[in-house]
Amino acid sequence: MTPEVKVAIEEIKATFPDQRVDVEDEPQGGAYVVVHDLSIGTTYAPSSTWVGFVVSYQYPYADVYPHFIDGEVQRVDKQGLGGGFSNRATWQNRSAVQVSRRSNRWNPAVDTAATKLIKVLEWIRIR
Repeated sequence: MTPEVKVAIEEIKATFPDQRVDVEDEPQGGAYVVVHDLSIGTTYAPSSTWVGFVVSYQYPYADVYPHFIDGEVQRVDKQGLGGGFSNRATWQNRSAVQVSRRSNRWNPAVDTAATKLIKVLEWIRIR
């Protein structure tokens, strides 16, 4: 892992101190990250999920995108997940749904992997 990616991982762990954070080296110097038991709200069943993503070796100059959640997540009202969510897929050998929230104005001076995860979770909760 590059030094910048290591810093990102430490910030994620500090931002989500009560969650288990699994990290696996990515061959180019990035990291595969899975944060467990994150609340996504009562609109969904289950109401918490793991969230996975790659912090690329280009970090902090590259957006952290896309994010993935457990493929079992569904809306309680049985409606589709809607725009911004993909169909069921596989990510890191897990059944997953891709959450597409690209940051077109990613600014490495202020945007971080941890703040991006917070924004993705907030977006999911208000859907």
